[in-house]
Amino acid sequence: MTLVFRDALTGRLQAVPRPKSRPLTMYICGPTIYARAHVGHGRNYLYFDLLRRYFRDQGQPVRHVMNITDFEDKVTERAIALGLTWRELARREERRFLADFHRLGLLPAHATPRASAFIHEMIQYAEALTRTGRTAWDGDELYFDPDPATDALNFPVGRELSEHAVLEPNLPPPGADSRSRRVLLFRRQEPPAASWDSPWGHGAPGWALECYAMARKYLGVPVDLHGGGMDLIFPHHYSENAVALTLNGRLFSRRFLYIGFVTQGGHKMSKSVGNLVPLGDALDRYGATALRWYYLTPRYNARLEWDEPAAARAKAEVDELRGHIRATLGAGQGGNLRVAELARLVTRVVRRFEDQIGVDAVLDELREWSRRIAQASVPRFERGGIPEARTHYRRLERLLGFDLTGPAGRG
Repeated sequence: MTLVFRDALTGRLQAVPRPKSRPLTMYICGPTIYARAHVGHGRNYLYFDLLRRYFRDQGQPVRHVMNITDFEDKVTERAIALGLTWRELARREERRFLADFHRLGLLPAHATPRASAFIHEMIQYAEALTRTGRTAWDGDELYFDPDPATDALNFPVGRELSEHAVLEPNLPPPGADSRSRRVLLFRRQEPPAASWDSPWGHGAPGWALECYAMARKYLGVPVDLHGGGMDLIFPHHYSENAVALTLNGRLFSRRFLYIGFVTQGGHKMSKSVGNLVPLGDALDRYGATALRWYYLTPRYNARLEWDEPAAARAKAEVDELRGHIRATLGAGQGGNLRVAELARLVTRVVRRFEDQIGVDAVLDELREWSRRIAQASVPRFERGGIPEARTHYRRLERLLGFDLTGPAGRG
């Protein structure tokens, strides 16, 4: 079998490509680093960590790139407020982000390039797009208008995107008029904002160009799998597709996967709104395994309303499961649990995940295993079965990033 999910662009159930002669390429949009990571970030990146773990389990090599957006208006604004340069703030927050991601048990990307290291390439691609004759200046901003002939291949731009789109400052909402489809290529600006020399004066390239430049260097375009939070569909990934369709004649990616928001009070958790729960604080309270468990309770594309009592219940559930599992490996005479039962559990977990990333069903399987242990008259494995049982448990831990038998299991 292979992993199947509903591709966000086509709306169809499709398998993730499984290249035979090269690694599967996965480009995930990374953080804009101007403040601490919050729990919404954690849930987003967790799912791509699980994909990495699944493919590793299946023997499929993966090449994973996550960019770091280290210059942007919000970075500049906060840096000025703190009396720092944008670079100083970006480097500090990058360290904090990556430390929190490590604590959550996320496998590190194979490359985490910074946007500021790709200015030359972004300017080159902006120049190439100007040669299409489809660019124009609007004040200090240079925009590219996608070709209507290829735009039909891209994400449909309608008002339904307005709820979660992260708009460029001077663009109208999705579907309001044709200007909403414009791709920002360059903005003239001077320090203390990020600024570099260019054919158009001092300024900075647009957001879509950074991911295109990095993906093209590290992975090649199209990549096999691309994704992030729902708010990246428009205009960011729409714009990436528009650039790739123009310069490569192909979409940016073969498959698109988006993760539902973490909300609080019904609103998307975000730094700009201020309804945040810092990821580090949640890890302090619940630990990585319980937080991962709580994140996975709804389907990947469903919203998760942050609820402290529910997170606490997830921790209690994980603690109970962990206690049951460790009891099965305890010293003593053989019990009436069969290693073959555990082996079948692991197989079911893999199959559940392959069926549209069914992590909610995976958790149900683990709950049922916990009940099975609790109901056993002698909740230990049959005589001589513990070494093989440990192997199966370790596989579960490596698949899910859970600590079930001991800290060594999550890598």
